[in-house]
Amino acid sequence: MAAAQLISRGKRRTAAYLKAFLSSDSETSRLQGHQDLHNLLEHILSPERAIDDPENLEWLQWLVAGGDTPEDFAKIVRRHDNATTCGLVWTANFVAYRCRTCGISPCMSLCADCFQAGNHTGHDFNMFRSQAGGACDCGDTSVMKTSGFCHRHGPGRNMNVPPCPHEVLAVAEAIIPRILLRVVQHFRDHCRPGIDAYEADMDAVHDADSVLSYLHDLTRMGAAMRKVLTHFLTNPQTYKNFTYGSTPSDHKRQQYQQKSQENYQGALATIPAPPPPFSMEDIAALKAELVHQTFLEELMFWTLKFEFPQKMVTLLLQMLPDNDYKDAFTRTFVQHYSRISVVLVKASDADTMSNRVVHISVQLFSNEDLTRQMVETHQLLEIVLAALVHMMENIQIQSALHDPDHNFHMVVNCSSSTLKDHRYWPLVSDLINILSHRSTAAMFMSNSALLGMWAEFVSLFTGMNLNVRELEHHVEFEPNTYYAAFSAELEACASPMWTLVGHCKQKNTDHLCRAVIDSCLTTLQDWFDAICFQETPPPLQVSFHFPLHRHLAVFISQAVRNGSINIDTILGDPDFLIKLMAHPLQIQVALCEIHSGMWVRNGLQIKGQAMTYVQCHFCCSMIDLDLFLLQLCTSRLDPDYCVRTVLERFSVDEFLSLAVVPADLPMNPEQELSMLQGALLLLCTLQSTRTHLGLNERDLLRQEMVSQLCMSDRTHSQLMDLHPKMPERTTGSNQMKDFEATLKEVADFKAPNFEAGGMQQGTYTPKASVWEHEFDPIFILVRAVHRRDFQTAMDRYTAHMKQAGLVEGSESPWPPFRQLQKVLHTYQGIRKILNSKTLHGLIFCILWKSLTLSQSLPEPIIYLCIYLLDMAVDPMCNKPSSTVKEDVAACVPDKRWQQWFPSSNILTNLRHEIQYITVPLKQQESMEDLEDIPEENEEDMDTASPSPSRLGFSLAPTVVRGGNVVVTKSRDGQSRKSPDASTSSESRDQGSSSCEDTSGSEPMDTSSSNELKIEVKQSILSMLVKLHDRLSKDTDRYEPAETWEDADLKWSRGARKHKARDGAHVIGRLLDRIAATCQENLDKLKQLCCKTAPKKFHRRSSDGGDREERRRKARDKQAKLLAEFAAKQRTFLESTSMEEDDSGEGASAESPEKEVAQEEELYDCVICGQTDPSTPDRPIGRVVLLLASSVLGHRTSKDEPPRLPCSDGAALDMLNCGNTYELRQSVMQENFQMSSCLQSVSVGWFGGVYVQSCGHFLHSDCHKSYIRSLRTPDYQHTTQNIDVDKGEFTCPLCRQLANSVLPCQPHQHPLQKVVLEKRRYGSHKKTTPAKEQIKSEQEKAALAQKAAEESKPEEKQKADQAQASTSEELQSQEDKPEDKKDEESGRVSPEFPRSIPTPWRQQAHVMKENQTLDPKPEFQRMIKDLGQVLKKATNADCEDDSILRQGVESIMEDITKATYPKYKVFPKSSVDESLNVFVHSVARTNLELELVQSGNTIVNHSSSSRKFGFVDLLHVLRFHFNATGMDSLWTKLTTLYSDEEERTSQLCCSVFDSMLVEKRETPMVLRDATALLIQLTLSLPWPISKAHFTCIVRVLFTLLYTQSLVDISCRFSEEERRAWREAGTDKAASTECMMTESMLGCLISHLVHTPLYHDMDTDLQRVDISQSVWSPHSVEHHIQKYCIHSLRIAALLRRHLFKEDLPDCQDPEQEFQTLVKFLDLQHVPPPTRGDASASGERPFTSASCLHWAVPATQMISHWCQDFTSFVNRKQGPAKLQPRGGYKSLLLKNFAWRLPCLLRPPSSYDSIFQYHRQRQCTMCCSVPKEPALCLVCGELLCMKGGCCRQQSVMECVQHSISCGAGTGVFLVVNSSTIIVVRGPRACLWGSLYLDSHGEEDRDLRRGRPLYLSEDRFRVLTQQWISHSFDHMCKRWLWHHNRL
Repeated sequence: MAAAQLISRGKRRTAAYLKAFLSSDSETSRLQGHQDLHNLLEHILSPERAIDDPENLEWLQWLVAGGDTPEDFAKIVRRHDNATTCGLVWTANFVAYRCRTCGISPCMSLCADCFQAGNHTGHDFNMFRSQAGGACDCGDTSVMKTSGFCHRHGPGRNMNVPPCPHEVLAVAEAIIPRILLRVVQHFRDHCRPGIDAYEADMDAVHDADSVLSYLHDLTRMGAAMRKVLTHFLTNPQTYKNFTYGSTPSDHKRQQYQQKSQENYQGALATIPAPPPPFSMEDIAALKAELVHQTFLEELMFWTLKFEFPQKMVTLLLQMLPDNDYKDAFTRTFVQHYSRISVVLVKASDADTMSNRVVHISVQLFSNEDLTRQMVETHQLLEIVLAALVHMMENIQIQSALHDPDHNFHMVVNCSSSTLKDHRYWPLVSDLINILSHRSTAAMFMSNSALLGMWAEFVSLFTGMNLNVRELEHHVEFEPNTYYAAFSAELEACASPMWTLVGHCKQKNTDHLCRAVIDSCLTTLQDWFDAICFQETPPPLQVSFHFPLHRHLAVFISQAVRNGSINIDTILGDPDFLIKLMAHPLQIQVALCEIHSGMWVRNGLQIKGQAMTYVQCHFCCSMIDLDLFLLQLCTSRLDPDYCVRTVLERFSVDEFLSLAVVPADLPMNPEQELSMLQGALLLLCTLQSTRTHLGLNERDLLRQEMVSQLCMSDRTHSQLMDLHPKMPERTTGSNQMKDFEATLKEVADFKAPNFEAGGMQQGTYTPKASVWEHEFDPIFILVRAVHRRDFQTAMDRYTAHMKQAGLVEGSESPWPPFRQLQKVLHTYQGIRKILNSKTLHGLIFCILWKSLTLSQSLPEPIIYLCIYLLDMAVDPMCNKPSSTVKEDVAACVPDKRWQQWFPSSNILTNLRHEIQYITVPLKQQESMEDLEDIPEENEEDMDTASPSPSRLGFSLAPTVVRGGNVVVTKSRDGQSRKSPDASTSSESRDQGSSSCEDTSGSEPMDTSSSNELKIEVKQSILSMLVKLHDRLSKDTDRYEPAETWEDADLKWSRGARKHKARDGAHVIGRLLDRIAATCQENLDKLKQLCCKTAPKKFHRRSSDGGDREERRRKARDKQAKLLAEFAAKQRTFLESTSMEEDDSGEGASAESPEKEVAQEEELYDCVICGQTDPSTPDRPIGRVVLLLASSVLGHRTSKDEPPRLPCSDGAALDMLNCGNTYELRQSVMQENFQMSSCLQSVSVGWFGGVYVQSCGHFLHSDCHKSYIRSLRTPDYQHTTQNIDVDKGEFTCPLCRQLANSVLPCQPHQHPLQKVVLEKRRYGSHKKTTPAKEQIKSEQEKAALAQKAAEESKPEEKQKADQAQASTSEELQSQEDKPEDKKDEESGRVSPEFPRSIPTPWRQQAHVMKENQTLDPKPEFQRMIKDLGQVLKKATNADCEDDSILRQGVESIMEDITKATYPKYKVFPKSSVDESLNVFVHSVARTNLELELVQSGNTIVNHSSSSRKFGFVDLLHVLRFHFNATGMDSLWTKLTTLYSDEEERTSQLCCSVFDSMLVEKRETPMVLRDATALLIQLTLSLPWPISKAHFTCIVRVLFTLLYTQSLVDISCRFSEEERRAWREAGTDKAASTECMMTESMLGCLISHLVHTPLYHDMDTDLQRVDISQSVWSPHSVEHHIQKYCIHSLRIAALLRRHLFKEDLPDCQDPEQEFQTLVKFLDLQHVPPPTRGDASASGERPFTSASCLHWAVPATQMISHWCQDFTSFVNRKQGPAKLQPRGGYKSLLLKNFAWRLPCLLRPPSSYDSIFQYHRQRQCTMCCSVPKEPALCLVCGELLCMKGGCCRQQSVMECVQHSISCGAGTGVFLVVNSSTIIVVRGPRACLWGSLYLDSHGEEDRDLRRGRPLYLSEDRFRVLTQQWISHSFDHMCKRWLWHHNRL
């Protein structure tokens, strides 16, 4: 059948037709089916058609399905999947797991599904994000243990799966080869000559993407389909038939086939094979010709040609579960491996290609059997090495080491892209992977050709990146190649080296070590010849890279550990050893020179090399091996030669001379001293460091860990990272167990805490025993990257020892150097250095100079010298019985230390006294020249200005007789003199002189003019005694023991004491040790101590007295200066005070102005420093931060805190405070007038403005100048994270963020008007209206006191208590004109009319029980008076043109801008109405937030005032609040009218309003009492009267009480309402309890006929509760619960207005009663009558706090009728019914809980596994960077452009909609918290810590993480308190990109 006919039948029918023919048993039918399919595929897969045609791809999918849908076909094939391995392939950034407990190979990895399905509880595992890609190894027994397999994979897991029937795959078997052919043809077509190769490669892969994706889908169908694919990929006959088959008859097709073959051959030529090394020409993979025999081989070539595209790499790896394919693919990969290096060098994206190469190789070479097979049959090792050598040979340059003209060695070019871009990394990684198998490593080390090839490869890195020291000019360009050099040595040389060494630790590997050593020795000798090595390297050259030396060192170390080698047979040639130690020693010298600043002209890069050399990742492979090589050489060479070489190479031998040193030396004195310290440190290090001299792996681990902990407390991950040999870099978990066990032994865990305001992670600190026994200063100096690290360790050591009381001495202790430890017998020769005469001479010279120089040597030089001496006297380093003494001349030559001492034993040389030293003189420095130096007096030297020689170190004295002084010449050539001690002949006769006498000893006669003899007559022992006495501050000299046995006992006891000692005590301990060595030394010590001149101690004592005298004088002078300064300050203050007094009316007149000034509040301006009151002309403002807040809106009513959902069944309850009030507000706006509605509610639950202050103040003009200064360029570096143009600034004092200044209201005091009237009328006026007012108030208070005394005795106490509690409230004032306000005091008294009788004030709160329902006339008059005040209320209380007014308007503008438009715009309302609701809501928001931050209660509330001044904010809000109409509101609230005309007008309005069909005013029972309280408070004139405020609170409490009754009645069942209604009607209200019943009955009677009780509302309707539940007690409890929140707000408002402390309340049950007492709501109980039995108090009820303006039933009826008329008016059409029912209009005063962030689960894995695969609700895709909002729980696309709106990304949008600009987001893929605050964002940290109390940001370590309760609590607290801005420091502009 023709193709056209088949196409016309349709895809499904054609597929079924072909399947029937191809699966038929008839041969004819099958042939017919193949022919028809061939015809169809010739059309579909024609090369002339585009490969990415979607129609063609759809045809292929339907044809392979064979009549089924592609989805059904895939399900059918998967049923027959019997694969025993997972084989899931992933790409970069995929999250996988690695279990070291189950892994056999270190590269083992598992997908998340297999890991979760397996049993890994308690295993050592981690989660990681793949960098190069990988595949799941579950089921592969060659990679991991069977115990770690999941239930789906493993040997024998799928044996019961039936095989796939032939007919299912019949069509697929016929089509798949044609698909592979089409892919190959497509790739060949894109390699035509004459086109851009790179563009063509990219186009070829891009166009084939759809077909490759379809092949991916086929491989994912299971083992059955993979078998079909792999069969055709690896079948040579199939490839031959389709590519080299019969020539097609069509001429056009024939031409295409020929052209395709030409393109293919041209492509092969573009990737030539590298030239094979000698003797490797026969290896097939290294031959130039490349022949492909299968589709797999050609696809591998195209994969290499296209630089390993991801689609092809994944396709080739997905079939690896097929073992036959794995073998074939490995052979194919090895076949093309040599060409990988060629492509890598030229790759456009080397990093990506490298990752993908490793992605393939790690799957192949991790299998030991397969790798060994490739090594044996296909010479894999030779191929990899050849590729590496070829890559490096292409970047060779001439080595410049030593003499470049005679150096013919080649090194790699560190500036090449191959090294800088790490293009060699894939090949090295594969080599390491191959050598990680023991069998292949043994093959490598047993093959001498391979070893030689490897050594030649390593030699290419030896001596690279040479540095030459600049002496004159600073280097113009600092090269950045050093890190490439260090990385290359570590990765290409050291890593394979350590892999090989790991296999040599086993038994029977001696021959392997010897083979490597021999290869290294041969190559090293050739290298020395190539560089034309001389005995000493050039001093101005240094290279840190000698990997060939280090290879030799590490294998010798391992061979010695195995005990299988004799070093003397290998390294017996001293000349070779001298060459071998030259370059490692040169590196140590260069290190010291760099630290001394001698390489400063080479730039910072040279210091970077020095730091990298000792850095933790490099030290094990560099400095440790270099030091071991030096130890190895010095143990075999002459010790005197070694010490002399060290001194010469450090250039300090001249410093140690006693001759005159020329002034033109290249080093200054500081550099010389630093070099001397470096030389001593190296000598000490060689003796004390045992890294390769005998420490085992466990001891090495312990030593490294102790050194890092001593320098600083470390986290667990830091310790693992800083350790040179990490457990994670090895196979298995034994090393990890050793690590944990060692860490437990040496360190204590310090749990995470919050120090200095920051979050600290869990750290480990050294145990006390570590400081006392294991602290090793020398090893810390070796490991310290910075010198300050050693000082830090010493400071920590000193602090610990002082805390433990283990410090001996008054000075800072010396480093506690460790005693010598045993080394392996092979290295015992290194101890010979300690008995070297040259070393003893070095010690002698240092001690001599420390005593003779005008300024002592630096302390490090002295204590390193003492440490060398201490090691030398150790018993393991010397044997006194074997000492051979030699004759020593009385006069010894300078610097020839071998001639100074009689033996090579320090115990003998200690007491040897050197008589004279011959110092050679230069010809120009003859004796006559020295005698011509002018002399100075001693006094002149002491008083002269300090010269460089006096400030520095005077070196190498040349002694000349000159009168009574000794003339010496310092290093810089200047003359100096010191007292001549020649007159102290007595001391010299005794053979011992003081330290000052030694330099002044009389010289002997010179034998020639070029020599000078210096009289010394000192021994090492005598100088030790003198140095001890000099360092000791007390007068006690060193006292040796009497006998040798006592000396030994004294030393033994001291050795057991672990104390920190200063220099004197350390030397004293050394002397004790010397005394304990032998009797001769003890006798010599006793002789020295007895003959020490007492004059020295007397002089030192006098010096100490002089020093104390100088200190005393300094203290006296300082005290005198301070006294003078204080006197001047007092004089200035007094003069200022006098000027102020003179400017007034006179000091004698105590004017009221002075009293007012004393009452005014003063503020300190933090800019100008002045202390002033705030005035209208120069106001002072409070530094504030205005920010929008939605914290209040996220409160919920549930007791259980909300949890972050981490499963499909979990859901969040979205009902919160903000949603509730917004829904109610929208319903009210639909049913009532907008003005009335906005007056009845508060907004700001979402987006409310919160005012926060740091508590500091500024003048307004200072603030403006400060802002101007911040805009200048000089301050731009300090304003990077603030927007100055938007008013942001940092507080000048505390540096907290601020964006506005809140003006402080000028002080208003009652006496201010007294002052003004006095100035107006004159001082002779006796009285003023204000005074009359005060007098009237005093008279009334006296009358009240007299009336109270005349009352009944039993009522007197009650009356006194009542008057005391309400004395201010019940004071009345004089009558005053209506148009004039009464002046109030600071805590203002109430404004009662004058007509109120005096006795009422006494009995105001002494009410009878039957009066609680009745109104009081006095209360009614107060209400009417308050109505008149509100009627005249105005908001203009600032002067029109004052600066204060400008400040008030400015901050109100800032407040308005602080929030977003959606939170402050109210449609269909006027500007005044919107402004009013916004203004009063700002006040409420701040009160509500203050209550929230205090725990939503006043229980245990702190009485301290807040930094933020609420009263000042209230002043600003009052100025902008429109009080018009508030008198009408007050009248409607109280139903009291000032006259009949007003009553008639209100009644007419009410009748007219009830007749309206449109919206009407909001009924009073639906209005928010708290909102009304704030609005009425803002409407009152300032200062606010406490009586007025109390009156408002009382009236609103009745409204609140009534609303609570309505709420309760809606919760009743029908029967309960009937019962309470009848009870309220039948029973008289004779008690307070009955009063509640009567009011509730009255209310139900009015509302029962409305549909209110018939609405079903889930928030109010509860399950019917029996009568016993709604008892009077439960009703009372509900009333208090309903009202208490509003009472808390009222109490806070009163506290701020009148500066009263909140009452003390410790019991939550008493909070309601405490609040009503504080607010003056509770009536005073009546006096008790009758006998004592009747004196008990009745239970408190809320009804006792009611104050009715009119009778209670009348008021309740009025409010209920108002609501009933609205409900009845709504009856009728359905469209008039309120949305949500009538109950939705009621005020739901839930007991809102404290706001809280969503609580995350305890394990972070729950979050990660669930949310990383969730889809975003906006874009319906899985986010690349998912983030969770911890406020509402929504999943967001962080940094994703998919959800971007108007250039604003989703997280920024959500922070506005959910948090009004504040967002708290948990980034799922990194476990970190990101806080968004407006235009800024910061990384807060992580809520999750691992078992070591440490964060794992970005999940790099992948350890299990657990929720930190402390951190979650801190995050929640910072969110609630709005303290992110000043608690988080590192803010960045997010630019709407989150």
